[in-house]
Amino acid sequence: MKAMVVKGKGEGARYVDVYSDRIRKEVGFTPYPGTLNLKVDNIPPLETLRIDGFGRFGAIELASCAVNGERAFAVFPEKGERKEGIVEIIAEKNLRALLGLEEGDFVDIQF
Repeated sequence: MKAMVVKGKGEGARYVDVYSDRIRKEVGFTPYPGTLNLKVDNIPPLETLRIDGFGRFGAIELASCAVNGERAFAVFPEKGERKEGIVEIIAEKNLRALLGLEEGDFVDIQF
């Protein structure tokens, strides 16, 4: 499906850092400290991996995907504010830089 690159709130790096070790244990790589925010029309039912909450941080679910062919995971936090139709993506590399993406660009995301 097509998705548009949109600006996030700038908080992704902080949360990726907090969950980094747990994510690495689940998916086999240390995630780049930040997220790529994508606007999608609809999200199909997905098979997810759950990382339990700890301390004041809630659980997150990860769904395997590919963005323009690059391995990635969509992150669905249990807590916090999420905008309808926006999916946060983590990957081993900075996808925005790797793929030369700017706000308003379209990517292909496959779940």
